[in-house]
Amino acid sequence: MSVKKNGSKNGANGRGVARTGAPPLRETYRGKHLLVTGVTGFLGKVWLAMVLDHLPELGKATVIVRPKKGEDATARFQHIAERSPAFRPLREKLGAGAFRALVRDKIRVVEAKLVEPLCGFSEKEADALMRDVDAVVHFAGLTDFEPDPKMAIDANIHGAQHAADLAARTPDKRYVHVSTCFVAGRRSETIAEEITPGLAPNGVRFDPAEELRELEAGIASLDTKKARIDYAMGRADALGWPNIYTYSKALSEHLIETREDVTTTTFRPAIVECARSYPFEGWNEGINTSGPLVWLLSTTFQRFPARATNYFDVVPVDTVARSMVLVVAAALRDRAESIYHCGSSDLNPFTFRRAVDLCGIGIRRMYAKRGDDYEKNVLAKLDPACVEPEENPVFGHRRMRLVARATRNFLRGWKLSDNVSPKLYRKIDGEKLDEKLRSFSMDCRTADRKLGQVEEMLRVYMPFVNEIAYVFRTQHLVDATAELTEEDRELFGFDVADISWRDYWVKVQVPGLDKWALPLLRNEKVPDDPPLEGEPVTFQAEEPSAPLRAAV
Repeated sequence: MSVKKNGSKNGANGRGVARTGAPPLRETYRGKHLLVTGVTGFLGKVWLAMVLDHLPELGKATVIVRPKKGEDATARFQHIAERSPAFRPLREKLGAGAFRALVRDKIRVVEAKLVEPLCGFSEKEADALMRDVDAVVHFAGLTDFEPDPKMAIDANIHGAQHAADLAARTPDKRYVHVSTCFVAGRRSETIAEEITPGLAPNGVRFDPAEELRELEAGIASLDTKKARIDYAMGRADALGWPNIYTYSKALSEHLIETREDVTTTTFRPAIVECARSYPFEGWNEGINTSGPLVWLLSTTFQRFPARATNYFDVVPVDTVARSMVLVVAAALRDRAESIYHCGSSDLNPFTFRRAVDLCGIGIRRMYAKRGDDYEKNVLAKLDPACVEPEENPVFGHRRMRLVARATRNFLRGWKLSDNVSPKLYRKIDGEKLDEKLRSFSMDCRTADRKLGQVEEMLRVYMPFVNEIAYVFRTQHLVDATAELTEEDRELFGFDVADISWRDYWVKVQVPGLDKWALPLLRNEKVPDDPPLEGEPVTFQAEEPSAPLRAAV
């Protein structure tokens, strides 16, 4: 059955000019049943917590969760609900008993694997699961820039297609698909909120289905991950995408856009970063794009290779989640645009020069609070700056790595006892000095390895920080905000223009990364919230009339 596509793809409405006012979001979500993937991820958690907190009129959310080793879907989601900081405001507002009652009433957990056709369900199970679902909201995906292409294809292409297959079995065929702004590829220009199926960023025409077939056939015979990455990178580059992540997400968009059995709304966030206020100021999860940048500039590495005037298109996670609430609401009202961008470069641009300068201020404050003598008296006195990538400053990562490697090679196997007389060796306490030299040699090896990781990180980031200058139009979220009631605008309006980058970066982003992300780069664990008192939340079993493979 053919399904009519969404409305305007070109943002014909004026900037911020209200169309016909939309009903309150509470009414739009009232009684609705959403099937949601990816709620174990950073953005998915915040969005679900925000909806349960501010839109309790939602009828039900069926969440698809992949089991992990030693943990089934129920236990995995239960841990997230009761221990993740994303749900902290809701737990604190309601208390343990009322929070568990809300989750028990609103959430149904279904164990499934998105990489399998129909997510692993039989035809009968899929029909039963989807019979009263109002929309499918697909957050799940793989965000590594250069993963094994097999994993990227499974997560970003097949997973999205299989979620769309479920959406096609719902009464209204609504499918909200989370992608990324960076499917724009290598195009230094203003990027409109639109897609032309089969048109690559470099202008080459291609068949998305055939491209996927050739990609899968090409990697099938390759035995090593490196060979598969090289092959996929070659195909991506030939069409104008800088890495496997953007290539796989873009192929997914092009394939979904050609489908006629679902009404697709694609949501493209830019770089998702620390929360401004929800669940609370500074919260982050995992190692994201700016975590390595802040870590790097908190060391002696003070020259960041980036084009200073390029935009660092970052958006707080709660701004992205608010925007996603609007997009899902528009889809539920059958008034959604086909594409929504969620970024800062259009309305509140933030340059790399500004980001690096503010990193320096934030890092100095960080070390003033908890640094050791070296950090307070040396690192805190340094001023990071952007440099052109072709420059090789004295304290740049390449020269520092060469020095570390040369020193390590010189000291490896070298002993003071072999180079001075026994008498002098005893006089200067040679054993102690040899031990210090061995320790210093190991430090040089560690520095060589870490600087190698830095070099690799900068190589992967290079297209985005130096080569490509994007501006992502965000007109559709501006229009959606203009339609909101005053109450809804306060809670869910697209608020990126209100961000003070100095306040956000220095007071929120750097401290947030220091607490939630930088420990992970040091191979330290970030603790969950303490357990709630009482018995953990339990979920009601499905009725026999709606058999599911693993419903809890």
